[in-house]
Amino acid sequence: MTDEVDSQGYFVQDKHVVVTVTLDQVTHVALSDFHLKGIIFDLRITRIDDAYQISWTGSYGVEGTLRAKQVSFDLCAGKP
Repeated sequence: MTDEVDSQGYFVQDKHVVVTVTLDQVTHVALSDFHLKGIIFDLRITRIDDAYQISWTGSYGVEGTLRAKQVSFDLCAGKP
């Protein structure tokens, strides 16, 4: 985000990235409201024994917890 504002008074955002999270060897899946697309409110990634746990709450739609032995993140500059 920059310190510039647009004609509507919103801050101008000039750096965007698309993040792809890949989970390998998934050991646990617990989801609620899966039938709805989600807006993530809070995302946590923690290490539990030999796995990673990704849990999130949603301000709308799907939320839950996933566990996997391996997690990787790919970043691609630009808007989705």
